Amino acid sequence: MPPVSVELKKQVKAANDIVDVIATYIPVLPAGKALKAVCPFHNDTRPSLQIDRHYQNFRCWSCDARGDVFDFVMKFEKIAFPEALHLLARRAGIALDPAAQSPHDHARARMLDAMKWAEQEYTGCLLDDPTAEEAREYLGQRRLSGATVRKFGLGYAPLSGEWLTRRADEQQVPFDLLTDIGLLIARDEGGKFFDRFRDRVMFPIRDVRGQAVGFGGRVLPGSPLAARGPKYYNSADTPLFNKSDLLYGLDLARHAGSAAGFLAVVEGYTDVMMAHQCGVANVVAPMGTALTARHVAQLRRYVPKVVLVFDADDGGNSGVDRALELFIGHDAELAIATLPDGLDPCDLLVTPGGPEAFKQALAGARDALEFKLNQLWEREAGTTVEGQRRIVDTILGVMALAQSIPSQAVQVRQELIVSRLAHRIGLRQETVWARFAELKATRRRQEAERPQPSFRRGPAPGTVPQTTAPADFLARGAVPMIERQLLELLLADPDLVPVAVERIKPEVLKHAELRRMLSELYALHAAGMTPDLDALRVRLIDRPDLAGAAMDLQNVGRHMTERGEGAAWLDRVLKRFAEQTAETEQKAVKAELTSGPTDPDKTNELLYRLMGRTAPGRN
Repeated sequence: MPPVSVELKKQVKAANDIVDVIATYIPVLPAGKALKAVCPFHNDTRPSLQIDRHYQNFRCWSCDARGDVFDFVMKFEKIAFPEALHLLARRAGIALDPAAQSPHDHARARMLDAMKWAEQEYTGCLLDDPTAEEAREYLGQRRLSGATVRKFGLGYAPLSGEWLTRRADEQQVPFDLLTDIGLLIARDEGGKFFDRFRDRVMFPIRDVRGQAVGFGGRVLPGSPLAARGPKYYNSADTPLFNKSDLLYGLDLARHAGSAAGFLAVVEGYTDVMMAHQCGVANVVAPMGTALTARHVAQLRRYVPKVVLVFDADDGGNSGVDRALELFIGHDAELAIATLPDGLDPCDLLVTPGGPEAFKQALAGARDALEFKLNQLWEREAGTTVEGQRRIVDTILGVMALAQSIPSQAVQVRQELIVSRLAHRIGLRQETVWARFAELKATRRRQEAERPQPSFRRGPAPGTVPQTTAPADFLARGAVPMIERQLLELLLADPDLVPVAVERIKPEVLKHAELRRMLSELYALHAAGMTPDLDALRVRLIDRPDLAGAAMDLQNVGRHMTERGEGAAWLDRVLKRFAEQTAETEQKAVKAELTSGPTDPDKTNELLYRLMGRTAPGRN
């Protein structure tokens, strides 16, 4: 996305009152002049999030989440600034200039519009078309309610191979666009097209913002196509859709997952839908594939823990092994839940007491490494020494996949597993740790011998760039007070910036972060722009920690500027800087005078400088 103008950001921000926006995500309560809410960014037990309508910002006094309306949406939606800008612009009905979009963004927007059109057509067919009667009966047999069907946007693609093609022709939706998103297929001759999906219940596959990017189609039982093709048929890969990147239901489950502390991964679409219908909203499913590293990275963005759900018959399959490798490599906590009686989630949930049994299974999920250890023990223990060695090497081999410097949580899990493993096998822990070190060293050698790519990958599109955890450089004593006061005043009253430009240079500031802020304010002033907080935050888009700190500085400075004392305070601050500069120069001159013999002329020059500083007006 091209650079965002300050004017555009201000226009979108002004059209989105922060209280109204936050209230669409969480309940907002009155609290005197400000408002409050239970903070969605940590496990808040009482309203700790304060929202200020006058200043259009928010802050949590427990976890220190803070910012303006863009920051809230970015943090809540787990998206980057350009996406937050587009989301809030759409909310306010502000049409972003197409010229500001890259060709890629423009093409993607057209595809999303076409996908939305198709979703509406399929949904309308399911709800109203006589040809969809069998599809409606099938969904009823699966015990899916009308509300659930509407919530997930289900539809129906008729048996005719030209139904969607005709609808597109009637409504002048370009065939080539529908072909690009995988809904039509071009015939080899004559420039004709036919529908990709036929006689199938259609499940829209949505991205995390709820936009349809593809479809999964389930052929109806008894359909003439049932014997000639797969039961489930997904969209082909397109610029919008890649089944290795997407998780069904994540748009509806991510906030519930954040609240619960975990997301549960089941196998199928109807498993997800029935879980939601029964009040368990933190459930997702892959697109008929095994979990991939990209899936794990997505899950890790929203929750610290993932629970894989297996029925009792499948709990021992290789899916656990594959998942363990993925999750340990991503420093993510994985647990395994097994369902009773060989039932899949959808079948269990419709039985009497099924919802409660499903919830209990999730609550009783066991750490995946411990789960694997129990599996191996049941299979290998009591047989041979070689069998027990395989247990040790299998568990330690999985542990060795963890990052070179594991997090504290991973270290704790490793120590617990080693302790239990040593106890089970009858070995000393030191022996187990020594074997672990051998396996780890072997893995490092293998990695060193593997050819390395000659490029570095950036963050995946649409993800929020990760920065190192910012130090709290505004903590007491971490920043020179005089420098802090300068930024507080300038951020609270941009009209003071021209005064500062004439009297102090950014390089005078010792603190690098505040020096960066002051330099950016000066650059805005030099460019003829208003050097206010909004403009500064655009220039600090690469440093969200600095943008948040700037808001804190502004809030403090307002106590001085709103009483009409800003100019007087700034004058005192700038005089103090001048005094500090003079004191620094005096010390330097004295040090040079006492450092040893020097040229008489040089000595006189130094004395003159010293006297000129200590006795103004004398020469």
